[in-house]
Amino acid sequence: MKLISYCSFKGGAGKTTALMAMCSCLVDAGKSIALFEADENRPLTRWEENARMNGTWDPNCEVFIADELEALEEAYKVAVTGQFDYALVDTHGGGSELNNTIIASSEFIVLPTTLTALDIDETLATYRYIVELLMVEKLDIPSAILEQRVPVSRLTKAQSEAREMLQVLPLFPEPMFDRDAFATMKSKGMLHNTAAQLQADPFSRLQARNYLTALQEARSFTQGILDVLEVS
Repeated sequence: MKLISYCSFKGGAGKTTALMAMCSCLVDAGKSIALFEADENRPLTRWEENARMNGTWDPNCEVFIADELEALEEAYKVAVTGQFDYALVDTHGGGSELNNTIIASSEFIVLPTTLTALDIDETLATYRYIVELLMVEKLDIPSAILEQRVPVSRLTKAQSEAREMLQVLPLFPEPMFDRDAFATMKSKGMLHNTAAQLQADPFSRLQARNYLTALQEARSFTQGILDVLEVS
């Protein structure tokens, strides 16, 4: 089982959204996914509840509460026994022994950020924290920054300048764009199943296109992670 962590010291950077998008891509490809919820706000639990109400949850995915070290260890043990293909971890904000354990146990670390000066400052702080921790632990774990909520149209000057700051760091080639499909995922459920529902409704075909485009973009960054894991 491969463990992939989504980290951000600041809320609102899009780590949970990115995790949900990757989860949808993986289960759509027939993989079984364990979701470790270390965020005390429980966004993944609410996502599952909403998805089940909307008929968009996938039985090949299971949420495990992992907001304490003991709970994390138990969740990992159960997930390995259950032969899940991947575990995706939604970390909580800030540095802690729990986050340190998650980071050090990961096969890949995703650091989402929006293109604001505040978010990028926090992302750089998170990245620095991770690098220092891995150096102390003598670990070499691949990581990359994922740009979130990037406008589909032209960037503002401030966004362009913010984006330039990220170019010196490991960065996913393609961002996640600012699409309704990503923004409503927490309430509607899994991306691929929502897209399928919309496609089946003749009056929702145009909306379905938005979801299919978002799904294709999510597949792009998901495949980037899988390519690295296959090499390692």
